[in-house]
Amino acid sequence: ETHAGVPVCGCILIGGQSRRMGRPKHLLRQGDDTWLEHTVQRLRSVCSDLVIAGAGTVPEAVADYAQLPDPPDVKGPLAGIVAAMRWMPYASWVVTACDLPDLSHEALTWLLAQRRPGVWAVLPRLPGSPGLEPLLAYYDYRCLPLFEQLIIQEDFCPLSIVDHPKVLVPLVPHHLAGAWRNVNTPPIS
Repeated sequence: ETHAGVPVCGCILIGGQSRRMGRPKHLLRQGDDTWLEHTVQRLRSVCSDLVIAGAGTVPEAVADYAQLPDPPDVKGPLAGIVAAMRWMPYASWVVTACDLPDLSHEALTWLLAQRRPGVWAVLPRLPGSPGLEPLLAYYDYRCLPLFEQLIIQEDFCPLSIVDHPKVLVPLVPHHLAGAWRNVNTPPIS
């Protein structure tokens, strides 16, 4: 899918500390697949290319996708976002964390439907929540200079661009909100 000729690629963030989970979240299983494989399958339905951003082993089934290291000058999830944007600077990105087991094609389609000329980023807001969701969001290639400025300021929070006039903060329809549910602790067995 493209918007005005710009490819939309997918960036899956892995490699977080997973302190509460106790093991790498992207390798947790959902049926026959890992969460990473599940996320790849969902993003492939809406993105022209995919990258995996961050450190960690990946399952053989997704080993052919580029895996980008975090830039040494960036911390947190912004590191993966910037790694992807520096790697392919003329693409726009659907960025997602690897710990969204209910990620759906419908939610991704809704997210991309929010794009329009003049919108550089889509930071969804969930029903009943005051916060925004930077880790299942859309970032146009024109966000890279905004992120590079944050890095210079040692501000590593992607949400710091929210006050930019080109950033859209739409409310996620209630029936799609589950796609943004992240899982940080092991299931109780």
